[in-house]
Amino acid sequence: MFKKSIQLPLGYFVGKILYQFIKNEEIRWIENISISFGIFLFVLLFHWADKPYKWKKDNVQGKGK
Repeated sequence: MFKKSIQLPLGYFVGKILYQFIKNEEIRWIENISISFGIFLFVLLFHWADKPYKWKKDNVQGKGK
């Protein structure tokens, strides 16, 4: 799950740094790191929420309540 969650923020981070270096020759490190971290948390929580719980599977199959 961690490996899937790090790909998009890392790609954004590298792409944004290269773009800023070529375009402005000034890199805004704090902004890039904070946005990449926010994307990482969002993707991590998305993958975490995407996994079904075991009790949910048991309820659907009639083993629960």
